[in-house]
Amino acid sequence: MPTFSAPHLIAIGRRLLQAAGVPAETAQLVSRSLVEGNLTGHDSHGVIRLAQYVRAIERGQINPHAELEIVRETATTALIDAHWAFGQVAARRSMEVAIAKARQYAVAAVGLRNSAHIGRLADYVLMAVEHGMIGFMTCNSSLLTAPYGGVDRVFGTNPFAYAFPRSGTPFLMDFATSVVAEGKLRVAAAKGVSIPEGWILDKERKPTTNPADFYDGGVLLPLGGHKGYGLLMVADLLGGALTGHGCTVLPEHTTGNGVFMMAIDIAAFCTVEELTATVDRLAAAIKAGRTAPGFDEILIPGEPEARSKAQRERDGIPLAETVWQEMVAVAAQYGLSEEMLRAAEITDTA
Repeated sequence: MPTFSAPHLIAIGRRLLQAAGVPAETAQLVSRSLVEGNLTGHDSHGVIRLAQYVRAIERGQINPHAELEIVRETATTALIDAHWAFGQVAARRSMEVAIAKARQYAVAAVGLRNSAHIGRLADYVLMAVEHGMIGFMTCNSSLLTAPYGGVDRVFGTNPFAYAFPRSGTPFLMDFATSVVAEGKLRVAAAKGVSIPEGWILDKERKPTTNPADFYDGGVLLPLGGHKGYGLLMVADLLGGALTGHGCTVLPEHTTGNGVFMMAIDIAAFCTVEELTATVDRLAAAIKAGRTAPGFDEILIPGEPEARSKAQRERDGIPLAETVWQEMVAVAAQYGLSEEMLRAAEITDTA
């Protein structure tokens, strides 16, 4: 598999997106967000998405030049229409609005509609932590997942994310409420490996371990049976119904993500230092417990990503050959050869 440093891969992504007509600043932001996914071990939300984004631009599902619009606002809330801007641009701006309002009024909630794929929710809830706040976020997405007791695609993968401050690595939860994120299937298919039974059903609605079966009419299953099903629906209601983006299975939903997020100013309840110290003590108590068979250590949410990032910053980011060749093929349509991609200049902002 080809391996790239993070700055080099950001530069490659930026060059590919710019060739597809994306403004330089937007291309840089989106590429950095995707590479952060690769760095933290979530290749499902990494540069494997570049070809998907370019195709979405071609279909008019992403408008690289869209201007965000605040369509409704109070002192502590806002509803933002992205007008099909890149999700990384729209979600980052929405969290900035939430943070600014929470700084003044302690708690703020922002809804975002008509946004293209926003990528990892972790990127945005961690923004809140950087400002001494707790971040929360959820969204819906395209038809992928069955309800508990059903076999038809009704929901997206509908992730939830939370972030709290902690000394060193923040506490971070970012998880799909389907058994697995759809992008994990993309990665497995690209690598030509099987997946665990219980993730998906094939088009005959039988269990399968072949990730390609999902893209041939299969369906994802909800996380944790009826509990995951409930969370799938909550995300659809907050991200889709409340914002006007539309619940995934209803006709008003077309594509992209309907998003709901909150920022909570810790100082309205206690000092950041007090909360951080409590999170640290809780983490220490958890990690001091006995490990189950097959485990060498109890990890705190956020630690696996931090360790992956340190390792891949040191050793580079490996890409499946099929992912790289797909990027090369898309680039060729815009006049860029593989050599030109590899020669992408690493700038100071990379």
